[in-house]
Amino acid sequence: MRRICLAAACLVLSTFAAAAQTPPEPGAKLPAGDGRDLVIKTCSKCHTPDIVADQTLDTQGWKELVDQMAGNGAQGSDDDFAKISDYLAKSFPAK
Repeated sequence: MRRICLAAACLVLSTFAAAAQTPPEPGAKLPAGDGRDLVIKTCSKCHTPDIVADQTLDTQGWKELVDQMAGNGAQGSDDDFAKISDYLAKSFPAK
């Protein structure tokens, strides 16, 4: 009986440890808003979309950064990139 309890305790602890090591969902740091899903879809092909949460740029700065990503190979239409720039400028404005 003692072995069964010990085995059960080990199983429970290993489950908690595995859950603690699960990486966050892509876009977890991105606030809700029009364009969020497009940012996740477009940007996560090359890097975690959450990287933008650590930046604050003005509208022109976000547009330039998105244009740079498009120049680096990000796939999307001009309308997609405009929506992404608008979302980022609203969600992460310059301070």
